[in-house]
Amino acid sequence: MDIRVQRRDPILHISLQGRFDAVGARDVDASFGQSLQSGDKYVIVDMLQVDYLSSAGLRVILSAFQRLHRAGGSLAIADLQPYCRSVLEMAGFTSAFPIFDSINEAVSFMEGLIRDQYHTDHWDELETATLECGSFRMIPQPDSQSAMEVLGHVDDVLYSRVTPAHLCSKHFFETEYSIGLGGLGDRLDDYFPIMGEMITIGGTMVWLPTDGNDTPDFLIPQKDTGQVTLRTGFNVSISGGFGELMVFESSSPAGATMDTLYQALFHLARTRRPDFRGVLGVAILAQMPSVFGSGIKRSPIKDYAPENGEMITHSSNIAEWFDFDATPRHQNVTALICGVGVDLTADLSGYDQKEFHSVFYLHPAQGREQQTLLHNHAVMFSALPFPERPVNLDHEIKTVVNQGDFIDMRHLLDRSTIAKGLIGISTIQTFRRDPKGYKGI
Repeated sequence: MDIRVQRRDPILHISLQGRFDAVGARDVDASFGQSLQSGDKYVIVDMLQVDYLSSAGLRVILSAFQRLHRAGGSLAIADLQPYCRSVLEMAGFTSAFPIFDSINEAVSFMEGLIRDQYHTDHWDELETATLECGSFRMIPQPDSQSAMEVLGHVDDVLYSRVTPAHLCSKHFFETEYSIGLGGLGDRLDDYFPIMGEMITIGGTMVWLPTDGNDTPDFLIPQKDTGQVTLRTGFNVSISGGFGELMVFESSSPAGATMDTLYQALFHLARTRRPDFRGVLGVAILAQMPSVFGSGIKRSPIKDYAPENGEMITHSSNIAEWFDFDATPRHQNVTALICGVGVDLTADLSGYDQKEFHSVFYLHPAQGREQQTLLHNHAVMFSALPFPERPVNLDHEIKTVVNQGDFIDMRHLLDRSTIAKGLIGISTIQTFRRDPKGYKGI
């Protein structure tokens, strides 16, 4: 086994060439031992030129990963050949340690870990802000060009005119943050007549079938194959990642309402973000004292359209189409929230108006009477402790998904409250069609 070691502080790159069999494993283990004694915590193993891998090699990699993990570091594998990848899959090791298709992806992953550790170590030095609703601690993230990617049109939902021809299909991915209306299933009859509100967050898909049972259904794939397909009449996803994280703590034990929190986020964006154009996409790990939810009761398809031709949200139709909570549906729960908010006091004309209005219906009076327009879905779990010094949103959300006791999923009403939250914020620059989706089923 040919082993080449390069130190690009603070990341150690180890390139292997040859057979990673029992003999090669012995050589690699010795090399790992020498390197790790030097105090290295972040290691990338390049296996582009390794064409054979056995369980002996896997054991060496796993042992090194576990040792680094205990020390607060990590090991990642990159550039696996097809045979070696199949060995990993057959042995059940694909989720045992990080695996990437390229060195650049592995480097980005390690840089993220290093950045997170820096923020944890310098927690008290991070920027803070105190507003009437509570305090915020800002955790910088790499710059991103965030967008809202859209499938379908909100008007087709509001006028209940969705037909099979309107449906789009979209492969689910572990990193997806999206909300919309749709369902899961292979055949049209499995989901089309009972489509309901949907959220994807933290490797989880949850939807609320409109079958009269008022019971959400969910799917948590253990392997991100990209083969699980969402069927949707309307879907909005956050693209480009989160340009900033904030840790929020309410000034009141009762929490801040969603509307109040968004207004605070808009204020901070206006004063701190020159790229703020009026729309924010968010994902939140939240402690919620009170959850007020709503749910659509019918699939908004053409066959069920109101006879009066008005929107399903019209005063003459709304009671037939929606359930609204007059009292809290849940109290003191942990929630994962995905949503989008519009600052109606901002100049929104810079956005592509066709795509913008495919996401939001703006009543002519809204600009005068409202300051915000919000659309948020949440998955609720039994209460879990809020993490101490949280700096990685994806990690914290996955921890909740893996450890939490699932309770419910709802469209959040704006009077729902948050006491504490880790908030991922996307400063939306553009609205566009979602390239990951396609028309048809």
